[in-house]
Amino acid sequence: MGLIKILDEKVSNMIAAGEVVENPASMIKELLENSIDAKSTEIIISVKNNNRSVKISDNGRGMSKEDLLLSIERHATSKISTKEDLSNILTYGFRGEALSSISSVSKVRITTKAKESEQGSVLNALGGKITNIDNITREQGTEIEIKDLFFNTPARLKFLRKTTTEFRAIKEIVILEALANPNISITLVNNNVQVLKTSGKGMNNTILEIFGKNTLQNIVSFPLGYLGNMSLNRSNKDGIYIFINNRPIKSKIIEEALIDGYYTKLMKGRYPFAILFIEIDPKEVDINVHPSKKIVKFSDEKFIYNLVYENVKNKLLGDVDFIAPTITSENGKKFLNINDFKKETIKSKPLKLENFKNDFNYNFDIEDKDEISVNLEDNSEIEIYDSSKEKNKNDDVFSKNYFSNNEKTDKLERVSNVKNNYKIIGQFANSFIILERDNVLEIYDQHIIHERILYEKFKKDYKNKNISVQQLLVPVKFSISVKDKEVVETHLELLRSFGFEVDFFGKIDIIIRAVPNIKFLCSIEELFRNIIEDLKNTNLRNSLIEDIIIMSSCKNAIKANQSLSNAEIKILLDQLFLLDEYTCPHGRPILMKLTLNDIEKLFNRK
Repeated sequence: MGLIKILDEKVSNMIAAGEVVENPASMIKELLENSIDAKSTEIIISVKNNNRSVKISDNGRGMSKEDLLLSIERHATSKISTKEDLSNILTYGFRGEALSSISSVSKVRITTKAKESEQGSVLNALGGKITNIDNITREQGTEIEIKDLFFNTPARLKFLRKTTTEFRAIKEIVILEALANPNISITLVNNNVQVLKTSGKGMNNTILEIFGKNTLQNIVSFPLGYLGNMSLNRSNKDGIYIFINNRPIKSKIIEEALIDGYYTKLMKGRYPFAILFIEIDPKEVDINVHPSKKIVKFSDEKFIYNLVYENVKNKLLGDVDFIAPTITSENGKKFLNINDFKKETIKSKPLKLENFKNDFNYNFDIEDKDEISVNLEDNSEIEIYDSSKEKNKNDDVFSKNYFSNNEKTDKLERVSNVKNNYKIIGQFANSFIILERDNVLEIYDQHIIHERILYEKFKKDYKNKNISVQQLLVPVKFSISVKDKEVVETHLELLRSFGFEVDFFGKIDIIIRAVPNIKFLCSIEELFRNIIEDLKNTNLRNSLIEDIIIMSSCKNAIKANQSLSNAEIKILLDQLFLLDEYTCPHGRPILMKLTLNDIEKLFNRK
């Protein structure tokens, strides 16, 4: 007798259930998506008995008695009929496994009525076997009641997580489906308590009903969905919601593109809030990778990455109101602590104006400004510019270092508009630059401004192979492995473009004769060995070279507690407004805002 046998249908159904119904949340996902596919406009989900009893009701198109009988059979579906349909799936369900798998591990009662049917039908099943079917009177739609989930699979029941953890997963599923279907009203009830309800009145209402007013006020729309500003960032990726053709999915490549698009806008270890909707030809994406349908494969991952990355980057570029935090009052009394943003406290020698000017190749005439000096009790000095009298004749001189002619024209026009409606008040604590604009007090961190300017300069110099090189009086010689030597040979042009002059000596020795003319915090040998290790990583955006550029920008920037004249402040601001970037390379904000409205609240004027 042979060893290979055909599995009993009951056993095979339970195996399939193990893939489709991993937990109560995955079961609810399947049932909810069936209701959505049925063109429902209102869906109510009720959960009880430690998440093991679930009732889901909808007003969708319902089923005839014949369809109801087939609905719990394995691979019975109305969504596809041929293999070609697998390449053009536009519905949530298509496998025909959900109800079959669910019924095999629970007690099921289904009542339904199709529009064209004179009366409704009710079906009861236990462990996948139909125990009763009858006629009933009910309205159009379907109600599925699941009881004692996993009653016949004790191993699966044993490995369920805590009730609160499982319900959190259920809520997350409902949130995803509600975001994907903002025109459907979805209600979630837990032990007779309403936990979540969306009205089905569009995306803005859905976001408000799920996440609250604060989230709605701190997001912006863009071609691929919605992006959260810096106030919504968090320590994990739980705030990233991705939908492909309205199907909620997980995608490492899309998450990576999104986070890279926020590059230098978020501090290390922080992640954005985002809701992304990507429409793509169904033939270019495979959702039939796993029964859960959470994971997808793209035929062209590079295209998807660039699509997301470029759209996110372009939306965030220069949007100062979106990036800069606003200091707000709480009942007119509580404010954000400005010291939270004061990271650098290194004292420096007084900065010479000539050296400061040379940093940017910026020419100006100090007589071009009108200046008023006001002495305060603490002997500090506030200098007020009449910005309307400023001359713009030098904008061309320094802007050409960074931008093409078209970019320069657009940015100069924007900068010119900015200059005409702000006043420089001066410095606070020799660390922060204070401006007034449109009844808003703007507070800039001078170190971060300069750091961002230098970062862009060093990055451009590296890209254009224009890094300043420092010849070593005594070349540095050391040995490396044969494998590392191959890495150096492969990336020799890259290393030279960054300012390293490297020669080979013997089989495993190399000689460093020149290095980039920037500050390093370690020995040249240690630095170069670290670079070799980093070159083995193909993601150059997070490479050690990038880290060196960021580090050099920080170390070479002016510090806190450093007095600046109005002329020096003017140079910093002109460069900043041309760059249109309002975070440091580490993601810290360059400025904060305090509105007149909040100031008036503080003084009980409002």
